[in-house]
Amino acid sequence: MPRAALPVLLLALCLTGCSSDEAGEPSEPGDGGSATSAAPSGPYQEIEFTGGDGEPRQGRVYGPDDAPVAVVLSHMGSDGDSQDDWAATAQALAERGHRVLTYQRLRPRYQIWQEIIGAVERLRDDGAERVVVAGASLGAMASLHVALQPEPATDGVVWIAGGLRSDGMVFDQATVAGLACPALLISGDQDSYGGTEATQQLHEWLPGSELLILPSARHGTDILAEGGAPAEQLETAVLDFIDEVAAAEAPAPC
Repeated sequence: MPRAALPVLLLALCLTGCSSDEAGEPSEPGDGGSATSAAPSGPYQEIEFTGGDGEPRQGRVYGPDDAPVAVVLSHMGSDGDSQDDWAATAQALAERGHRVLTYQRLRPRYQIWQEIIGAVERLRDDGAERVVVAGASLGAMASLHVALQPEPATDGVVWIAGGLRSDGMVFDQATVAGLACPALLISGDQDSYGGTEATQQLHEWLPGSELLILPSARHGTDILAEGGAPAEQLETAVLDFIDEVAAAEAPAPC
């Protein structure tokens, strides 16, 4: 081989090797992956926290470390549902200066509110002054269940298409009468899982709550997944509600 060709060949080999390394797909951490990573993955950081039952949970935290207001977002209860369903909303809340914790629910479903108890405690330990619990379907029910408990302290609740009875949780007028904090209640107007009727009934029991019924047959965060005007209305309502809790001078604790 002529000597003049050697530098060209070496340069080509170097470029080929570099291109191969950079062309690999970035690895996405799984829902059950390690929580000890020091660097955020995308817009969030993976964490491990302890549930109210003492068992470890995997989650993601979005937003600034020093945010005074934090939100726990709980996903729905079917096998295909996950914390990914809340990713866009979590990022939008983070962009407004709030801290957000999503998590992957343990299977099988057992005392699912234990994840939320642990998430609220983790956010309080990290310095959050106010914490709002929000969820869809089964996650909505678990969020309200936690908000009705004296501990840990919560400052608002968002309910999206929950039901009045499931997985050991039962809500009636007497049960929810003690809720003193702000509540945002949302459902589609044709929810085939009964979310429409349950949400409207809950609003009657909580006359101080905000009610939003959207033109949609989708259930819970499936409204967000479908996109369009109902999805925009749902996300805007959640964002504005959290901002209102943040702006309140002395919000009533749940």
